[in-house]
Amino acid sequence: MTASPTDPPLVRQLGLHELLTGRGWHLDGERDPGDPGFTDDPRCGWHYPATFGGRPINTIDFVTPARLQCYFAFDRRGDEVVGILPAGNKRRNGCPEHDTEEQYFPYAADGGIDLGRLGAELDALEPRARELDARAVIECLFFGPCAVSSREA
Repeated sequence: MTASPTDPPLVRQLGLHELLTGRGWHLDGERDPGDPGFTDDPRCGWHYPATFGGRPINTIDFVTPARLQCYFAFDRRGDEVVGILPAGNKRRNGCPEHDTEEQYFPYAADGGIDLGRLGAELDALEPRARELDARAVIECLFFGPCAVSSREA
């Protein structure tokens, strides 16, 4: 780590890392927060291992539902932000209960991350991610919105 401990990007990265790992999240990627290129590497970020009740799921492109994730990203205007991808089907494939869409959290006026606001959002997303049934999400993807409710009817 070559950045000063008071460097704003480093403070943002380490603050978010402490918030997430304190909540049980795991680091993804080959770099640590504070390493050069951490915010630019699409493989770097964090995931919530309790997603889908903590059950492991094999990854198959375009099929496996997204687990709850957090990372640095760029919004539609090109500004660096914190991105959160709630657990569920990506690309609006399925019903509103099982779909997911990326959420952006812009930096505060002082250049930092509003960890209180982010924490409040995670308070809502983490229980949903834990309770989400991966099989139901996949069935919704393949058999239509929502295959689970139509099958049970």
